[in-house]
Amino acid sequence: MSKLSLQVGSKDFDISLDGDFYEYFKEDFSRVFKDKKNIEAKELLQAFVQKSYNEYQDKLRLEEIAKKLEEI
Repeated sequence: MSKLSLQVGSKDFDISLDGDFYEYFKEDFSRVFKDKKNIEAKELLQAFVQKSYNEYQDKLRLEEIAKKLEEI
């Protein structure tokens, strides 16, 4: 288990993650927040909304692919 420390607003948080997901999350978090350790709540909310939108778009694409596969 690996630990990632960050600050949101004025509060400190430690996030414990396992194995490969730790590496993936660390890289993704670093990319989204440009290696910042102190994140404002507004930035975190915006990132969450963007991630949710991206997931929604992926879901729509997967449904489209599944529909095409059913037609085959």
